[in-house]
Amino acid sequence: MPQLQAFNLCYQHGNGDVVFNDLSFSLTAKVTALVGRNGCGKSILASILAKQKEPSSGTVVCNSTLGLYRQMNDINQVENQTIAEAIELEPVFNALDAINQGHVTEQNLMLVEGNWDLAERFNAELVRLGVNNKTPYSLSKHLSGGQLSKLKLWALFTCIKPDILILDEPSNHLDAKGKSWLIKQIHNFKGQLLLISHDQELLEQAHEVWELTTLGLTRYGMRFSEYQAQKQQQVAALENKLNHVVKQQTNLKKTEQLEKQKAQKRASHGAALRKLGSQPKVLMDAKKDKASANLSSQSKKTAKREGMLTSNKHELSSQLEQTKAQQFYLAQSDEAKHQKTLSLENVVLAHGTQKPINFQVFSDDKIHLAGANGTGKSTLLKTLTYDIPVKAGQLHCNQALYYLDQHFTLINNELTLLENVMTYCKSLDESTARTLLASIGFRKDAVFKHAALLSGGEKMKLAMCIVSNIESTAFLLLDEPDNHLDLESKQLLAQSLQGFKGGFILVSHDKYFVESVGCNRQIGL
Repeated sequence: MPQLQAFNLCYQHGNGDVVFNDLSFSLTAKVTALVGRNGCGKSILASILAKQKEPSSGTVVCNSTLGLYRQMNDINQVENQTIAEAIELEPVFNALDAINQGHVTEQNLMLVEGNWDLAERFNAELVRLGVNNKTPYSLSKHLSGGQLSKLKLWALFTCIKPDILILDEPSNHLDAKGKSWLIKQIHNFKGQLLLISHDQELLEQAHEVWELTTLGLTRYGMRFSEYQAQKQQQVAALENKLNHVVKQQTNLKKTEQLEKQKAQKRASHGAALRKLGSQPKVLMDAKKDKASANLSSQSKKTAKREGMLTSNKHELSSQLEQTKAQQFYLAQSDEAKHQKTLSLENVVLAHGTQKPINFQVFSDDKIHLAGANGTGKSTLLKTLTYDIPVKAGQLHCNQALYYLDQHFTLINNELTLLENVMTYCKSLDESTARTLLASIGFRKDAVFKHAALLSGGEKMKLAMCIVSNIESTAFLLLDEPDNHLDLESKQLLAQSLQGFKGGFILVSHDKYFVESVGCNRQIGL
């Protein structure tokens, strides 16, 4: 019998927007991948399965211990937490401390069971991550995003060890070494695993794929690469069906027009005969009534057929909307100028690498900023915007810089999507702003949704839309913009950055994404 089952799950926001409806499923494979567009409800579903959020209706049955790794969408969630709190091991550390001080209770013994050497293993893990002078009670904000992510995953896999593990975007912030370690942990995990991710390398570890859309949950009993191939076939089939329906509509209109022309011709002929008086009036009236009846019957049949075709067209268009690629627009300057934007002379960062940094950046440079977790990539970007002062050296900036961080601090959760765009992008009128929002999937009344209701991927798309349209001459500092984005959005963003006439510095650990962007320089920390 499956250990995790869901029956008729529904969830809607407080404003009445339905996220998903009537989902029923059982977790049976060892590793299951859950994929879907940003905002379709994957993270909400994960929280419901872990009993951390209540569904609007429906039930979840779990007969095993379950652990959840949650993506970090809000930096305020961990800003003032200790490392022990952030990795959800604070009760175990506290119990160990209490036992060492002589408070040996049944509850403390239960908490510590299997983790008597936790302190030693924790310190060894810090050394492996290159973290110095930290304890479980140090603030987690002093770790990089990648270091904290690795520690949270380490705690789940080696200390908490649940029977079922749900991983929500676990590779976000991880460098290549961290991702390799994660893949090894997935292989060695003894229980069942539900993997929510947009990372192709990670998704290939799954034995079957589930896809969540507004149409529901579809189960594909196959590997991810096979699922992708089948999706491409589905798109092609839907496009063929839609083209066939459009062709039928065109032919129906042509036929309807011909019938009207024939009826008009017959009516004209009848009127001419009536005028000549060559046929009895009773016969002429009967012919006229029969022609009118035939025309009315034909019109009703045509209208019914047209209604069916229109209904089919709407249904196919809706299905195609769920599978076919969207668009992603970045602002473009009229002409990219090659002028010096940044100059660093023997700059020493406040955190991360302590080696002096020397380089120059020009306005049309497309730079990949590479380096392992903890080397100071985010610190460098914040230093360039003067948010963090240099420890030593000289920094010169000659152009407006716009920093897009990993935690979407740019976005005001109290404002709607449209208000966020209009607040930052002063040169845009409302019509243009709505067109831009439509290009990233927010159409019609969706622009009036409050930003607090957005998923991580939706927030990243909104933030990317804002920073790229604040002004056309801006130089962008992009700190892992591909994190949280669904596969389709990653590809679209990569294409847009590749065609972007301005310059940027990009931090990303996704080799597929970096290759797709087409950077012309790399700077390594």
